[in-house]
Amino acid sequence: MAKENKTAVQRQAQQAPKGPFVHQLRLFLVGGQQYTLNEVTAGPEMPVNVTAFINAWREKKDVWHSPNNDPRFGVRVRDVSLYEYRVAQAAAQKEAAAQQ
Repeated sequence: MAKENKTAVQRQAQQAPKGPFVHQLRLFLVGGQQYTLNEVTAGPEMPVNVTAFINAWREKKDVWHSPNNDPRFGVRVRDVSLYEYRVAQAAAQKEAAAQQ
């Protein structure tokens, strides 16, 4: 039984997507402005700062959301009317490699 469990874990590791992932959070503000926040991670799991924003938005909190706690850049969560979250696996650009 231990061998069966080990092989299942190995299969999951082989099927897990590899490579860098780009997480994109698009914020649409009440006044018509848009902000796009991109973050690159090693896995497909949602980054902590994106989760924090979504939780604050759902709870309609009046807080300042800033990636990496930058005091000069961010949005007031209450001013966001809609958000869009996407994640995609980053692909190497073949053209750049072919030119070199």
